[in-house]
Amino acid sequence: MTTRELEIIKAALEGDVIAQKKSEKLEHPAFQDWLNDSEKLLKKVSRKLFEQKARKSLIDNGWKRK
Repeated sequence: MTTRELEIIKAALEGDVIAQKKSEKLEHPAFQDWLNDSEKLLKKVSRKLFEQKARKSLIDNGWKRK
């Protein structure tokens, strides 16, 4: 997945999590499960995006493995 695609997914998930937290259904158990899953996925996508950007930065700056 490209960095751009991960950025789009991350932005969409952030917006979705914010909207879920403002929902009237927030107290419903199934809704809470969905929110928890969305937050976990947001963390995964954020981590993957960070790693991908860090790797690209290292490559762009001429870092080489020894």
